[in-house]
Amino acid sequence: MGFGKLFSITSLTIWTIILIVGGVGFQFVTTQPGFCNSCHEMNFYYNSWQNSTHGPKSICVNCHSEPGLQGFIGEKVRGAEQVVAHFSGNYPVPIKIITRVKNDQCLACHPETRNLTDKTIEAKHSLHMDKSVLCADCHNRIVHNQSGQPRVMTIDQCDSCHKAHANFKLIGVHATLSCEKCHPGDKYKGTKSNCDFCHKVPANHMAGITGNCDKCHTATGWKPATFDHSKFPLTGKHQSLTCEQCHHGIYIGTGALCENCHNLPANHIAGITGNCDKCHTTAGWQPAAFDHSAFPLTGKHQSLTCDQCHHGVFTGTAPGCVNCHTPPSSHDGMNTDCSQCHSPDGFTPANFVHARVGEHMGARSERPLSCTTCHPVRFTDTTCTGSRCHNSNNPRGGD
Repeated sequence: MGFGKLFSITSLTIWTIILIVGGVGFQFVTTQPGFCNSCHEMNFYYNSWQNSTHGPKSICVNCHSEPGLQGFIGEKVRGAEQVVAHFSGNYPVPIKIITRVKNDQCLACHPETRNLTDKTIEAKHSLHMDKSVLCADCHNRIVHNQSGQPRVMTIDQCDSCHKAHANFKLIGVHATLSCEKCHPGDKYKGTKSNCDFCHKVPANHMAGITGNCDKCHTATGWKPATFDHSKFPLTGKHQSLTCEQCHHGIYIGTGALCENCHNLPANHIAGITGNCDKCHTTAGWQPAAFDHSAFPLTGKHQSLTCDQCHHGVFTGTAPGCVNCHTPPSSHDGMNTDCSQCHSPDGFTPANFVHARVGEHMGARSERPLSCTTCHPVRFTDTTCTGSRCHNSNNPRGGD
């Protein structure tokens, strides 16, 4: 073999090795995330990848390149197109994913996905994968998500595919339910939108009412109910009661009278079974606002309780003072009209107006005599004698 020919073979071998090594090196460098980030347009995607759960585990081509020779060639062609777009400025903003992430790429790292049940929305992965739904269709926020955007899929994302919910908005408690709760056995067709299709009407519910639940209830929860109670306004203490405390499971035909719920006490005014609002209010049974104009409550009577005067008997109570107050023995034989001497302000001092009796009630009022000086035992008996008075009962002949 000639020297020239040997040199040619050696040179060719060296260049082949250089090309192979260089190609492998170039392939390695160009597949690294850092190379992708060499273009400023990729800063967001690089940073979001780095901060995601995929950052330390996978690189860009693991998800954005299909396996095999065809995938390799396709990835290089797209890379060249992106370089041209970078220098020409001919690219969309924001940058869109050119190649969708296929399920095979996800299953390469997550082989258990088919039999995995999501704990948040209980979606059946096998059902979706059998229908050629891509993992990225539901989990498109796992790696490249905006700031504050949840990485975990929320149930409102289902509406992007399940357009049937356009006629039944998932609000309130419904927004937290899994599809299985309303569509057991993966049966989606024929599901009705009326509440009683899913919810059983309780046995103590209003009889005959099986629809229009939104008149009393909301999607936030069955309780509290917002029933229109305008026929019997809930005021005072009625506002704090539950429906059951008044209705006891029967909502139709409930009487509106107080005694339908409240038992009359034994000491109540006999014969009165209605018109409770004449004496009471929904703020409470006590204090009662009974019209006492037949016997005005003045003076010390104002501070007394009903039972202190009525003792459990409200009908037929006599208005005379002696019916409540026992006269002392000094009043024996006197008129029972106490108002001639006393007032409701108190028994003392008495306001009896005495007729003029000699000089005793005259101008010398600076030395008035007490009632007991002349009436030592009973006010109906009078005496002029005493240690400080006269020797006889004759005011003119005595000393």
